[in-house]
Amino acid sequence: MKFLIFSTFLTSVLFIASSKGQENNNPSAVTQQKNIMDNFQYSFKSAHPKAQALMTDEFYWNPIEETSPFGSDDGSDAAYGFKQWRLSNKTSSPVNYLNDLLARWQYPFFDYNEMDSTKINEYINQKKELDETDILQQIKTLKEINKNSADSSMIKLDDNQLRDIIISSSKGMGGVYLLGQDNAIIGIGFAQFVLEGFIDNDIKTLTITAIRRQLLPLFINRYDNNYRDKRKQQLTKMLEVVKKTTL
Repeated sequence: MKFLIFSTFLTSVLFIASSKGQENNNPSAVTQQKNIMDNFQYSFKSAHPKAQALMTDEFYWNPIEETSPFGSDDGSDAAYGFKQWRLSNKTSSPVNYLNDLLARWQYPFFDYNEMDSTKINEYINQKKELDETDILQQIKTLKEINKNSADSSMIKLDDNQLRDIIISSSKGMGGVYLLGQDNAIIGIGFAQFVLEGFIDNDIKTLTITAIRRQLLPLFINRYDNNYRDKRKQQLTKMLEVVKKTTL
């Protein structure tokens, strides 16, 4: 069991590193974004009064709560990136930012509006073909993660075990991509609400769809039994908040 958990952890980290590795190649952009993030945090105190009135539960502002708008890696990155983007795109649709962001992250295309469970399942289970160069590079990355882990109890895997993890994880990564896409949409929608007190209609529609998609049994059932009810409850509360926002 520990091996399976560790395998999942490694492939998730590898996925994040490989898919977002192209995002911050501009040193000045990195510095600007760091300065913005150092001086701002999505919190009840910093939120627009309209957001404060609706986002009263503590989980909304918890930076490590996976279901909160800003708690996942993708949701947090999207939300803080949106704040930076907004500085020079004051009248543009947040959907333009979303499109650019997912392109930079190199996520495979999936229709933002799709709710058909059959099509979602097909996307989730599609297999990514890896060549030997990809596999060797990923083995190197995973070995570095393993070597530098602060947890001395972590299992040390050999190259053959790492190869098996990489190959087996190439199927089903669509679920990780789609969760990341939905978290990004949700993060952007809530970021605009917290910053500006409203959500543009186009990103509002996508945010509602993303939350409803994550409420589908095929996604909820991917979580541990002990977390499912909590996630459903939090997503439902988020859905009600988005529905109540007005321009």
